[in-house]
This record gives sequence, structure tokens and C-alpha cells, in this order.
Amino acid sequence: LPIHCDYTTVNLNCGCPSPKVAGKGCFGAALMEEPHLVRDIAAALHEGMEGTAPVTVKCRIGTDEGYSFRRETYSSLVGEEEEYRRLTRFVEMVASGGIVTDFQIHARIAVLGKNFSPADNRKVPPLRYHQVRRLAREFPELNVSLNGGVETLVGVKRELDECP
Repeated sequence: LPIHCDYTTVNLNCGCPSPKVAGKGCFGAALMEEPHLVRDIAAALHEGMEGTAPVTVKCRIGTDEGYSFRRETYSSLVGEEEEYRRLTRFVEMVASGGIVTDFQIHARIAVLGKNFSPADNRKVPPLRYHQVRRLAREFPELNVSLNGGVETLVGVKRELDECP
């Protein structure tokens, strides 16, 4: 049944790492492990809105699925190429439905395997802006926005200069 409202955009949040959200199954950042489902949800949202508003996705560069996150060993447990490959697999699958062309990407993983608070998930996993920049360069047909950790106008300018 179509929903009639004045929304200009519908954003599907696949980035929330809160145990109250992602810890309940296929919600929040846990959705990153189910890119087919995200693609199908985006299609259902698009259909429900009768195509009147774009559907966008907010996500992380990945999750700690398959390993136990520890800051000290993070870089050695999952190589950056493997992490980037997981991110591109997610983006490619979600975009393959032809609905989502706009991704806002928080440039750090979501730690789901521990009782990290949302605040810890905004500070503890290291930021990897270069992965978001690379995604933007390698997928010019998509609108890729950087999210997370940029706190000053100087920081905004630096990131815009890095990836115009």
C-alpha cells in the first residue's frame, strides 16, 4: 500500500551499531551482513513511496563479523583489502537493484561482537577515510558521502580537497 507523505528522501540506516538495534538481528549495522536484504528493503521502500523520493543508505565500512575486534590487533586480523572488498560487495549488491545510488558511509567498522556502546563505536575503531575516498573514485556513478569523525571546518575542507 503506497504511503503518501512529503518526504524528500528515505534513508535506510545500516550503520547503527547499538546492541539494542543491531543486536536484535537484521537491523542497523547487522544489515551490512545481508546486502541482498538491504537491496530488497530499498526496493520495497521505493515502491511504497511510489518512486516519489530517493532511497539512500547510511552504512559503515564494515562490521567485525567473523573475528573478535581488538584495537591492538585490528589491522592484522582483517587486512584493509579484505575489508574494502566486503564494503564493495555490499555497495555493489545494494546498488544492483537500481534504486540506491546514494551512500553515506561512516568511515569505521561497527563492532557488533562485543558490548560496545554507540559512543565506543564512534571512537574506538579507527577511521579509514581512504576507503571511502577509494569507493567514491571507483564508483563514479554513485554519490558517496563521507560520514564520521570530521569535527571542524578545517577537517571538512581537508576531506573535500582529498576527494572533490
